[in-house]
Parts: sequence; C-alpha cells; structure tokens
Amino acid sequence: MLDPKFIRENLEFVKEGARKKGVKTDIDAWVVLDDKRRELTQAFDSKKAEQNKASAEIAQADTDSRQAMIVAVGKLKEEVKQIEEELKTLLVDWKEILMNIPNPPSPDMPIGKDDTENMTIKTWGEIPTFDFPVKDHMELGTALDLIDVEKAAEISGSRFYYLKNEAVLLQFAIVQFVFETLGNEAILKNLIAENNLSVSSKPFVPMIPPVMIRNTVQTEIHRVFGDQTYKFEEDGLNLVASAEHTMAPYHMGETLTLADLPKRYIGYSTAFRREAGTYGKDMGGILRTHQFDKLEMESFTDAETGNEEQKFIVAIQQYLVQQLGIPYQLQQVCTGDTGKPDYNQFDIECYMPSQGKYRETHTSDYMTDFQTRGINARYKDAEGKMQYLHTNDATAFAIGRTLIAIFENFQTSDGHITIPEVLRKYMGGRERI
Repeated sequence: MLDPKFIRENLEFVKEGARKKGVKTDIDAWVVLDDKRRELTQAFDSKKAEQNKASAEIAQADTDSRQAMIVAVGKLKEEVKQIEEELKTLLVDWKEILMNIPNPPSPDMPIGKDDTENMTIKTWGEIPTFDFPVKDHMELGTALDLIDVEKAAEISGSRFYYLKNEAVLLQFAIVQFVFETLGNEAILKNLIAENNLSVSSKPFVPMIPPVMIRNTVQTEIHRVFGDQTYKFEEDGLNLVASAEHTMAPYHMGETLTLADLPKRYIGYSTAFRREAGTYGKDMGGILRTHQFDKLEMESFTDAETGNEEQKFIVAIQQYLVQQLGIPYQLQQVCTGDTGKPDYNQFDIECYMPSQGKYRETHTSDYMTDFQTRGINARYKDAEGKMQYLHTNDATAFAIGRTLIAIFENFQTSDGHITIPEVLRKYMGGRERI
C-alpha cells in the first residue's frame, strides 16, 4: 500500500495514477476519513495523557479528594474507550480504501486501456518453418506418452494433467538449469556488463517456499486474486497462485542493512488458480490449468537500485529463454494491463507454432515499497534512517508453458521432439524425445 503521507502530499498525482490504471477508488472519500482519523488520534492521545496524569495524582491525593478523583478518572477512561472504538470502526473503511489505491505507474510505462496496447520493444529468434503439418503440444504429448489429461479429468476434473516419462525429466532439467545459472556469479557478471547495468552480481539463493499462506499476509502484499484463489477459510490460509506469494513476505518484520542488500532468491513450487471466468479459454492442453509449477525470482533492494534491479532481472529472463533457443518478444506492459502494486512491468511472450502467435510465458513486476509497507520489511539507509524495502518478482520459467514452447518449436517430421542443447546434460545426454 502507499504511504498515507505520500498520498496527502501528492493527491493529484495519485489520482492520476489510478485513472491511468483504470482503478476505480474514491480517494477523496479516503481523505475525509484520514482527516477524521487524525482528529480522533489526536483526541485519543490527549485524553489518554489526561487519564494517565489524573491516575498518577490519585496516589498523592488526600482521602477526602481521592473518591472524587477516582470518579473523574473513570469518566476519562470511558471517553478514551469511546474514542478508541470510534477510531477502530473508522480504520476499517480507511484501510479498505487505502488498500485499493494503486501504486502510480512509472512515467516509462505506456498509457493504454488493456493488453492490446502493450508495447513490443524487442523480438528475438527466428520463427521456425516446417515442411510438414505442425502438431500442437497435446498431439505430441499424447503420442509420445508425455501428458495424460484424460485420466486426470476422471480423477481430478478439467484443467489438470499427468506429466510422464521424459517430460518429467525435462521439467527437472529446466529446474536444474535455472538453479545452476542463477547461482553462477560469472554468468550474472557477464549479463551486467553486456547490458551496461550498475547492480550487484550477488547470486540468487535457491528456495522451495510454502504453498500455503495466511490470508492476512497475502492481503498485505496485495497478492490475493479474489475468486481465482483457493481458500481454506476455517484455517485462514490460501493456496499460493505463484511461488513469489510466500517469497515476497520472507523478510516480514525484519530490518536489514544496506550491506545485506540485495537479497535475491530463486524459488520453485507448485501454484494453484481456480481460473474462474475463463471457461472456454485455453481449455485444451496444459497452457491454463488449476495446478502448475513455476520458477520465480524474488529480489529485495533499497529504493535507489530497485529500478536497475528490474532491468537486470529482465536481462536474466531473456538470457534463460535464449539459452533454450525459443523465439520470443519482449513487451512493456501498459497502464491498463498492469496490476495495482506494479510500478513497472515487462512480459516475455514465447512463440507457439500451433497457434501461430506469441503467448505470455514470463512477467517481471517492480513494486517499489508497495508490498513491504504492510508487512513492515525495512532497511536502514546510508544516513541510518528506516526505509521500506523495494521488491521485484519475475518468472524464471512457468514450467507448463515452457514445455509447450519446447514441444512445438522443436518438433521433428517423424513426431519426435529435439531437446534444447543446454538441457541435455541434465537428461543423461538425451538429444530427443
């Protein structure tokens, strides 16, 4: 969430940010509530101080005065309680509107109404040409006994699948490739130099995070996806919809030093989404499922280096896709397609031959301190002042969609799949499926 003081001091800027993102929220109503909150807070502090002073004076009073003073303190106590209850009720509405006020977008983010107005800023790789009928990933996956959606539908329902045989080995080859790459400081230094960046070359720490998160924590980091979220209301827990949901709050309640930063993690976990409202959309295959596995990067920095950190992360994403040899386009997401917490966002879309178009496989989100304010994750700046950490999260690989891209781009005329060269060492030297 935004700093209330920042909203008050930059009211029109914050309103304009909400308009650019297409977020409907009554910021003026919040200002009225904030005025009342300030008034009640001041009244509470004043009455509480008066109560404490009067209570202390009772002990020094003579017997004749003491009873009257006790009665007066009792009245003050009731007044304090009444103000406290009024403040507590007001804060519910105050916080509800505050949580819906979006992070104003970067001035570099293109203005647009939806994903049709995202800006393509780079394309890489040659779109493959085939001298035989192109098969989609399900034709290939079924013929080679790699994917079974029919049995999964009997057992779990639609939008689930079994992954089998070499496809499983391929999944964990991707995992090993990512962990090895992001833990290799020499590779990271080369990427920094090639992209003329001024960031640390500190490697990413491998992590397997929990797949369940307290609803209260997920709300504070602005990662509850409404009816997309699988909820266990009795326990106050939700299943994560992406690995970064339990990675972003990792430093909750902590205060780091500048020497600690950046803190970088590469996490692997299963994720879950209801895919509510998407009936009829990508129903076939494994592109859009209720359960899927992802490799996610999460980075914590100071305010000065957060923007450069995102550029570094996008460079890493491109390097990973290029190493697999998959054609892609890099897009800068527009204001109407980005999320409430995002200051800036980039997507990578990989080419899917069976569809004849690029599909989104990666995203990179720079949140500034929008997530960390609610979980009190801070650092001390160079002057020793307390500041909130800045967060970046980004996809390394969404496994299912990456498998689709590999199957389809590297299919052969005899119905086999060529394994990207960089993954072969993790698959016992296999060259194809």
